Amino acid sequence: MAEYKIGYIDIYRSGRNDYIGGVLVTDRLGIPLEFRHTETVSPTKVQQILYGKALERFLKCETLAKSLLSDISAKPDLLVVPDPEYYPLTRNFNFPFVQLSKAGREPMQNHGDFVEVNESEIHLQLLSMREPTRVRVDRKNAPTLPAVKAILIDVGRTMDVIEPLLRVQEALKALISESQ
Repeated sequence: MAEYKIGYIDIYRSGRNDYIGGVLVTDRLGIPLEFRHTETVSPTKVQQILYGKALERFLKCETLAKSLLSDISAKPDLLVVPDPEYYPLTRNFNFPFVQLSKAGREPMQNHGDFVEVNESEIHLQLLSMREPTRVRVDRKNAPTLPAVKAILIDVGRTMDVIEPLLRVQEALKALISESQ
């Protein structure tokens, strides 16, 4: 078994319009190898006006996520992202970005069974007797999907590959609460 490292990143926005980002890298068992977070960023009223609707995407990707991913020392074999807004960052980093969620379909028979939805999405059976996992990559990075699938099949034998993203989200909420 390979010693894969799986990364999870998210940016949390509080009700006060403060942003904080975090990245967690785990081993194949889901045990943290590294966790980093940013300081809280609070855009000014003028920044909100000047950036308009682009502000959140700019803060999430170009400011917080890019900084976090540049700083981690435990480079992941793949990075789990919560939404496609992070996909443009793949040009800056040498690991695939992937969205994982529940596929909303009946379980398939065996671990590793999959259904191709399109060139950049599959439904992959990882946890026996549970619904498959929806695995999506950016269309530009569709050629990475077979490698992503192989990593997830391997790591999916020893951990729930979706759950650590929830840990990142909870850690960021706790950090924001502590700072207030």
